[in-house]
Amino acid sequence: MIDPAQKQLWLRELRLNGFVVLRDFLPADLVRSMLEELTPLLDSEHAKARTDEFARGRAPGRLALHIAQYADLFRGALADERYRRNPAVEELVDAVMGPGEWDRGWTVVEAVWPGAHYMTWHSDQKPEDTPDMEAPGSGRRMAFNIPLVDFTWSSGAMELLPGSHHLPRSFGGVADLPRIYPVRLELRVGDAVLRDCNCLHRGTPNLTDRVRPMLDQTYKKRFTRHEATAGAADPAP
Repeated sequence: MIDPAQKQLWLRELRLNGFVVLRDFLPADLVRSMLEELTPLLDSEHAKARTDEFARGRAPGRLALHIAQYADLFRGALADERYRRNPAVEELVDAVMGPGEWDRGWTVVEAVWPGAHYMTWHSDQKPEDTPDMEAPGSGRRMAFNIPLVDFTWSSGAMELLPGSHHLPRSFGGVADLPRIYPVRLELRVGDAVLRDCNCLHRGTPNLTDRVRPMLDQTYKKRFTRHEATAGAADPAP
């Protein structure tokens, strides 16, 4: 159970910004073991991506690999409940979505290869997760992110637009706006992030000579029957 005062601080930060940085949240040795366990799979996928992209004349960039299918291979750090079912994280998810009102979504490792450029600004909340396209969009999908290496200005760190989680899906993109003021997350191994998936974000260029991997566990709020019907009727943007 989270200390009540700390819990309220984290929830206030999450509600204000759309994300909360959890400093020194996990043992650094556990995170390093996660990376060691994932490295053979990442190396294999990187080699495949390089071959595929070379054949198309493009540089390799980014990968989002669903790792639930490899669950039987992960008997070490990646099987640790502090990743997939972290009790403190899920207590915060309960506070936002309501106990028993959500399901675990995808389990992904996201990798940014050396030489990758900026991503476009985007929300991870899908139209099908959004019953009302005109309503504030927060609190429908959340993500628990664990950086497996340090996130720095040069390694492809994540940028977020604080407060953008309150925007409705109908707001559209921000590529045409001349001035926006993002926050780039500087994170150390052992830090973690809990974020509202409607918060606009992007990956930045990886200027280093090594991959920048991050684990991503999502949570989705369950729809009522009325919400699901309304969402299905709304056109995707």
